[in-house]
Amino acid sequence: MGSSDPEKEKKRLLKQIEKNLKKQRVKFYNSRNNTVLPRLARYFYEFYKVLAPAQNLIRRGETSKSLQMLIIETSLTEDQFLVKEKLSEESIRSRLQGAADQDIIFEEVRNDIKNFFLEFDINRVGEIDAKYNNAVLLLDLIHFDYYFLLKKFDSGLPENDFLYKPHFEEIDAEYVADDIKDFLEIIPAINTSVNWSDIIDMLNQFRGVEIIPEAGWKKILHLTRQIQKTEIFTMLVQLITKDPFYKPSPRVYKAKIVENYLGKLKTQTEITIQRFLQEKHSSKIGELAKYLFGTTSIVRLKNYSDKANILFTKLLLGGFSHIASLNYLKAFLLDYLKKDIREFIDLLLIKGKWTSNLVSQQLSETYHKLLKLSDEISEFDSSLDEEQILGKKLKALLIKSKRDKKAVSQLRLLLKEINDMAKGMLARAASDLIILGKTLKSTLDDYQKPHPELIINWKEIKNYTEKDVKIFIVDIYRKIYNFLQLLKLTK
Repeated sequence: MGSSDPEKEKKRLLKQIEKNLKKQRVKFYNSRNNTVLPRLARYFYEFYKVLAPAQNLIRRGETSKSLQMLIIETSLTEDQFLVKEKLSEESIRSRLQGAADQDIIFEEVRNDIKNFFLEFDINRVGEIDAKYNNAVLLLDLIHFDYYFLLKKFDSGLPENDFLYKPHFEEIDAEYVADDIKDFLEIIPAINTSVNWSDIIDMLNQFRGVEIIPEAGWKKILHLTRQIQKTEIFTMLVQLITKDPFYKPSPRVYKAKIVENYLGKLKTQTEITIQRFLQEKHSSKIGELAKYLFGTTSIVRLKNYSDKANILFTKLLLGGFSHIASLNYLKAFLLDYLKKDIREFIDLLLIKGKWTSNLVSQQLSETYHKLLKLSDEISEFDSSLDEEQILGKKLKALLIKSKRDKKAVSQLRLLLKEINDMAKGMLARAASDLIILGKTLKSTLDDYQKPHPELIINWKEIKNYTEKDVKIFIVDIYRKIYNFLQLLKLTK
């Protein structure tokens, strides 16, 4: 007959647990005094002797990432290892730099990743993940604080001195209840049928020394099987805590290191490619700027600038987004349009005899549109000054945005409006420069004809300039072409 009184039922269960523990013939516990006996300390001391030396040889926190790499890379096939070498940053950069067609290399890299991934079928992934999880479990067993526990039984116990003969004493069981619970988070998770020698050999290789002696590990496995089979530690905690319903809460070891490894490899490969392209992109911009302006640092605008963008960045706003392009455009219009290009166009329009007014008129109109655009850019930049209407509005919204979300939205819309204005000027400039370049190309073709058809007095025009006309046209055309490339790269 079961008792309806919970306390009586609890006492009955505890009495039964005590009987079951006594049947195991291990004298760990004195139920009358609620104390634990020296024999329990000697039990833990067996673990301590074998595993404590390894604590200083292999540190859990420092080895996690390295251990993952070691386990995965030692499982690679020879073909996989060769493919992985091809996916290194150094290899990818070398292949891209020497390639006539980089798209071919991109496709090769994608195929390499695909083939590398295919080698990891579900069974192989499971084996590798299991090996890593067992290695982490072993590290947890190694790094359990045996010394802290044992010192409660012998306060004079020196750490890592195994020549010392311990003098363990009977102590209050409550002092060690939590320690045993912590130990029971590890022990149930250990599968004693696993090939632990393989894992220990790997750790030995990792550190270059023997971290756990083979004979000592066999003894640990024997003690572990005994704990798991008899559940003596579980019963011990139940009696110490007077909780017959206590059950250990084993740690869960289910890390997916292969999935993370493959994902990281793919990401690193993509980053390498993107970084290479970005560097090439930046390098090309630098080369073009150096060719056109003699320097890579071009600043012609005062207010539409990176300095102004600092305030917008703090509010996570995009800020001014066409700074580089607009500075380059302003510099080009000042350095070339109003100098070399003006000189040559004046020469053609004033001294040239055109067979078609349509072409000469288009050349003149395009040139003057670009001149007007130069002034428009200056006015645009000036309008952003704090003393001007648009600049005042920006400043006011910036101040309000610190406490008013509505102001942030208004600021975002205003920035878009300003950037659209800049984008529009860049688009018009590109369109006009293309027309200007095509017209200049037509004049060059005409100049080189035995019988010119567009301008009929080239010989006379040559007398009005000290420059070689062909070289003059080619130089201007090349600068316009390269500047359009620069705009394209910085848009």
